[in-house]
Amino acid sequence: MRIWIFVLFVLPSLVSAQTPSSIAFYYNSIDSVRELMNYDRVVVTADLITPKQIGTLHKAKTKVFAYLSVGEFDGQILPDNLRTSSPARNENWQSYAMDLTDPQWQLYLTQKAEAYLSKGFDGLFLDTLDSYYLFAKSEKKQYQQQQALVSIIARLDQLKGKPELILNRGFEIIEQLQHPVSAVLAESLYNSYHPVDNSYKKVKPSDSEWLTGKLNQVKARGIEAIVIDYIPAKDREAQIAAAKRLLNEDYTPYVSDGMLYEFGVSTIEPVAKRILGFFDSQFTDFSSSECHRMISMPIEYMGYVPECRDVRSTNIDNIDLSRYAAVLLWLEEGSYQSNAKLQQWLFHTIDERPVLFIKSLPTDETLRAKLGITEAGTLEGKVTISRGREWLANRYPPTFSEFEAHPRWVTKNASIAPLIEATDKNGHSSGLLFKAPWGGAVLAPLPVLNLANNTETWTIDPFRLIDETLDLPVIPAADATTESGRRIITSHVDGDGFPSKAWFPGKPYTAEVLLKHVFNKYDLPQTVSVIEGEVGKRGLYPDESEAMEAVARDIFALPNVEIASHTFSHPFFWDQTKTFKKKQYGDHLPIPGYTLDYHNEIIGSVDYINNNLAPKGKKTKLILWSGKADPKEDILTIAEKANLLNVNGGNTYVVKGNDNYTQVSPTIAWYPSAVQVYAPVLNENIYTNLWTEHHDGYGRAVETFELLGSPRRLKTIAIYYHMYSGAYPASLKGLLNVYDWAVKQKATPLYLSEYAKRARTLYETGIAKTLDGNWQITSSGVTSIRLPDSMGFPVISKSNIAGWDQGPGGKFLTLSAPRSVIVMANIQNQGAYLKNANGQLIQWKKDGKITYWTIKSHTPLEFEIANGSGCKLISNSTLKATVIANGVIRYRASKAGTFTGSLHCSSQSATTNKND
Repeated sequence: MRIWIFVLFVLPSLVSAQTPSSIAFYYNSIDSVRELMNYDRVVVTADLITPKQIGTLHKAKTKVFAYLSVGEFDGQILPDNLRTSSPARNENWQSYAMDLTDPQWQLYLTQKAEAYLSKGFDGLFLDTLDSYYLFAKSEKKQYQQQQALVSIIARLDQLKGKPELILNRGFEIIEQLQHPVSAVLAESLYNSYHPVDNSYKKVKPSDSEWLTGKLNQVKARGIEAIVIDYIPAKDREAQIAAAKRLLNEDYTPYVSDGMLYEFGVSTIEPVAKRILGFFDSQFTDFSSSECHRMISMPIEYMGYVPECRDVRSTNIDNIDLSRYAAVLLWLEEGSYQSNAKLQQWLFHTIDERPVLFIKSLPTDETLRAKLGITEAGTLEGKVTISRGREWLANRYPPTFSEFEAHPRWVTKNASIAPLIEATDKNGHSSGLLFKAPWGGAVLAPLPVLNLANNTETWTIDPFRLIDETLDLPVIPAADATTESGRRIITSHVDGDGFPSKAWFPGKPYTAEVLLKHVFNKYDLPQTVSVIEGEVGKRGLYPDESEAMEAVARDIFALPNVEIASHTFSHPFFWDQTKTFKKKQYGDHLPIPGYTLDYHNEIIGSVDYINNNLAPKGKKTKLILWSGKADPKEDILTIAEKANLLNVNGGNTYVVKGNDNYTQVSPTIAWYPSAVQVYAPVLNENIYTNLWTEHHDGYGRAVETFELLGSPRRLKTIAIYYHMYSGAYPASLKGLLNVYDWAVKQKATPLYLSEYAKRARTLYETGIAKTLDGNWQITSSGVTSIRLPDSMGFPVISKSNIAGWDQGPGGKFLTLSAPRSVIVMANIQNQGAYLKNANGQLIQWKKDGKITYWTIKSHTPLEFEIANGSGCKLISNSTLKATVIANGVIRYRASKAGTFTGSLHCSSQSATTNKND
C-alpha cells in the first residue's frame, strides 16, 4: 500500500516498556524545521529538505529518515536503463510498478539510498513494498518478488552507516529478514482517510481486527509497530484521544491529516507557536515593515515566532492554519481593496484562529458584518478620548487632524468591547480599540504616532495590546538574553576609524588607545573587527598599512579577543533593490579602482585577516555588517556558506525620556536559508547624534541596558561601538563608564559569536506537550527558556534541566540537553539545582544522587547551587564556598577556564522549600 511521503521516526529494535520515541510523517514542503524538531524521528521527502535543515534537526537530536519507494518508480518517464524493469502501471498513482528481481532496479535503489545517506539522513522509510501484486499473479512469481525484496532490504541494511530501516507493511517477508528492521508501519487501524471525496471515516471492526493480528506478529518479534491514523488537526482533541488509544495498545502513534501535510500528534502534541503577520510590499519591504520592526519583538518575547508575509505574494491557498496560533494584519484599506481573495480567506479564518487588525479593517461589507464592526460616517470637529484613557497614560495622545476625515467605527454586538473610544463635538463616539470573540482591532490613528522629528512612538502598550486581543496561551519562551540564569554581556567593535589619530599625547591610532585602555584593561570577552580597506595595503592608506597591521595583530593576539571582519570597503547599502534619493556617504569607501563585490566584502576580507593579521590558531568568526546593515537573504547566504556568523543591524535604542518600544527590534531577521542576527543595542553613533556632539554620550547606554532589562528582560547587555570611540578623552570616558558599570553586573560574559549562535536559533526551538500534559522543549542552540511566573514552578526531580533562577518576567531555565521534559507544579518542591552561573554549562548529568557538571567561564568562575546544604561539591580546581540567603551556596574560583566536578547530594537535599 502506498503511503504519502511522511516524516517518520525509528525506534530501537526492541520496544521499550517506557513511552516510545515520538515520530512524524510529513509530506509538505519545509521552510523551517522548528515543528519537526519536536519529534524524536521524522520521515520526509528527501528532495524537500536541505542538508542545513538536517543538520539543525541533528543538533536537536532528531533522527531524519528519507522516503524511498521500493516497489514503484513515481517519475513521469522511466529512464532508459529502467524501461524493461516495469511490468505494469499503478493507475491510481500514475506510477510504474517495478520488477524487484531486475538487477537494474536493484542498482537504482541502492544508488538512491546511498545518495540520501550521503546527504545526512539517518535511515530510510521503505514504501510500496507490495506493489508487485499488480503484476505477479501466481504464488510462484509472488514468492520470487518476495525473495528479491528480502535481498534488497538486506543490501540496504548493509550500506555504509548502517541506516535504520522502517517498512510500510511488508508483513509477508518480515519473518525472512536476517536482521530485524527498526519498525514496521501500518495505516488506518481505526481512522481512515479517503482522498476521492476528502473524507475521514471510522475503519470497519473486521478490518481493524485483521490489521491488529498482523501488527501483533510484528510486536512478537520485538519490532516496533507504528500506526498512522487519520484525523485532521482542526480536531486536535480527537487526535490526542486517538494517539492515547494507540499508545495504550502498545503502538507508536502518529495521528494527522489524510495528506500528511500537517504536524500531527505522536507521543507528543506540537504547540502552534507561529504568528502569521501580513504587510504590503507596495508600501514597504519585509525588514522595514511595521510587522517586522514593531510587532515582532513583543511576539518574540512571548515565546512565539513572528512570520511576516507579503500580502501580494503569499499563496493564501497553501496556508496551513494548524501551525499558527494567531493572525495579525498591519495593512492599509487599499491593501484589502486590491485583494478580494485575502478577504474571502479572512471570512473563514476568524472562525478558526484569533485575528488582530492593526490600523485598518477589511473593506468587504460581508466580512465587516461578520466582524460586527461597521463604519457610521465620520467624526466631526474636536475629537477627544472618552474611554480607555488608562491605555494612553504617559504616552503621546493620538492626534485627530481637523483637515482629515476620521471614520467612525461602531458595533451593536454586545460581545465586542470598545476598549478605547473617541468622541466628537456632536457626542458621536468611535471605537479605536476593540476586543472581540474573534480577536480584536486597533484602528488609526492608533497604535503608532509619527512624530515631527521623523520618529515613531507607540500610543499604547504593544504587550497589553497582544494580551487583550489575541489572548495567546502562555507558553515557555525561548530566550537569547540569558545564559545559565544570568543576563548575557557581550562587547563588539566595528573597525571604522582605525586610521584616525586620537587626541592623546603622541597622536596614537584610535585602535592603540582602545588596546591600552579597553582591550588590555577589561578581561571581558571582546569581539574586534577591522575594515580591510582602511588597514590593508589594498585599501585607502597603503603607506600606513604596515603600522596599522602591527596594531591589529597586537589586538588579535590578546587571549580575550575574538576576530571579526567589518568588510573590505564598508558598503553603506547592502540591499540594492532600494533606491536612495540621497547617499550621504556614497556606496562604500572611495578605494581607487574598486567596484563593489559582495563576495570580496565578505570572503575576501576574511581571507585577508586570516592570512595577514590573525595569530596562529585563530580565525575570523564573524562578519559585522556595515552601513545600513540591511543584507537580504542572498547576501546573508554568502556568509552562511562560508560558515561565518553575522551580527549588526536592527534599530534598538531607548534612553530615559525616550523609552519607546517602536525602536526595539526583534532579535533576528529569519529567512529559510540564512538568519541575520541584529545587534542587541545600537552603537555610540546614536548616542552622539551621528558623532556630531556629546562625544561622551555613549555613557547613556547604561540607561538603555537598564530599561531593556526590567520589567522585562528584552535584550542582553551589548556593548557596541567603533574604533573612533578612542578618538577623544570624552568619548573614551563615556565608553569606560559603560564597561565599569557592566563588570559590576551579575551577568554571564560571552563572545559575540557565542551569543550569535544562540540568537540565530531562537526561532528554531520546539515547544510541545507530552500526552500526559508535561512540557517538552527542543533546542537547536538556545540554552535558556523563560517560564512566565503564571506557569508555576519546574519540578527539578522530574525534569531534565540543570536548574533555574528567578528573573524579570519569569523563571529562567538552564537547559542541559537538546530535548527536555519539564514537569510543572504550583509550589516549589525540589532538591539541589544550578541556580545561576557566570559561564556556559557544558554538562549537567544526573546519576542517582550524583550530578556530574562542567562549566566554562571567560572570567573567574562564579556559580550558585540552590538547596545545596545537603550536598558536597567536588571540583578539579579550588573553589571558595559561601552560604547566602535561603540555603543557596555560592562557589567562586580565582581564575577563568573550564571547570569540572560532581555534586553529591543526600536525600535531605530534596526537601520542600517554598521560599528559595
